[in-house]
This record gives sequence, structure tokens and C-alpha cells, in this order.
Amino acid sequence: MIFAAFAILVAIAVWTWRLRMAKRGLDELGEVAKTVANAPRRLAFKWRAGKGGIELVEDPREAAALMMMMVALARGAPLTPRQADTIESEIRTHFSFSVHEAEDLAAHAAWVAGSQLPGEEQMRRLSKLVVNAPQLSAKEVVDLDTMLVTVSEAEGLPTRAQLALLQIYRDMAGLKT
Repeated sequence: MIFAAFAILVAIAVWTWRLRMAKRGLDELGEVAKTVANAPRRLAFKWRAGKGGIELVEDPREAAALMMMMVALARGAPLTPRQADTIESEIRTHFSFSVHEAEDLAAHAAWVAGSQLPGEEQMRRLSKLVVNAPQLSAKEVVDLDTMLVTVSEAEGLPTRAQLALLQIYRDMAGLKT
């Protein structure tokens, strides 16, 4: 009798152990399936992570904020509080953003623009993105020119470097000065 009870307990323990091993195998198979399913996303992230900040911009509002930041930084000095306030004000006014949203977008633009020197090639890329954005009207493209001018004049007359960036945008947008 004791032997039979012991045999039953051993059989239960063996089957429990086998079921646990089978479950662990299925869990590992599930993890492999998830890894395979996420491979395209991981590869896309690695590809995007290898790019610089401006190369990742796809939203025309983000591009416009970056362009304003680049124009401000083209003065050759660190961003001043007046320039920062002007950029945030333009974002709130033209994008209908809240104060918090405008601050966040301006801070993001400052971080991205600060990681690279404001250059003509970056301005061309961002200008092309804005001008070709299907969701923007011709008026909004012209409004961005006004926003860029306002930022360039935040600390007085624009510098030659700022005027050069403004001209790039105007040329890409087909605006006459």
C-alpha cells in the first residue's frame, strides 16, 4: 500500500516536471516568435538610430521649429532668452499649441539644432520637407517665412548668416524677396 502511494506520488511528480518542461519550451518558442516578429522594427530602429537628429524629422511643424532655431543660432551666439521667447510665441500663434507644447517643441528643436551646426544643407532639407508637405497650404508656407524673419530680428538686425538661411528657405519655397 505504501509502495503504491509512493509510486503514484513519483508518477505525479514526473508528469508535473514534464509538463513544466513542456511549458518552458513553449515559452521559449513564443519568445523566439516575438523576436522574429520584431526584427523589422528593430532593424528600422537601428537604421534610424544611425542617422543624425535633423535626418529623422518628418513632421513639418517640427521642421519649422528647427528652422527657427537654426536661424536664431546662426547669429553665432548661444540662444538668448528673447530668441527662445520669440520662437515659443511663434509656435503658439501659428501652430495653435499650448504654452507647454510650445516649450516642449522649442526645447526639442534646441536640442536637435544644438547637436549640429546650423548649415545650408540642413536648411535645404527642412525647407524641402515643409514646402512639399501636403497638409500645408501656400499661406502656411508664406507664414513660415514671416516666422523665420521674426526670429532673425529678435536680437536686432539679422546677420549675414541668418539672411543666408532665410534666402535658402525663400528659394526652396519659390518666394520672391
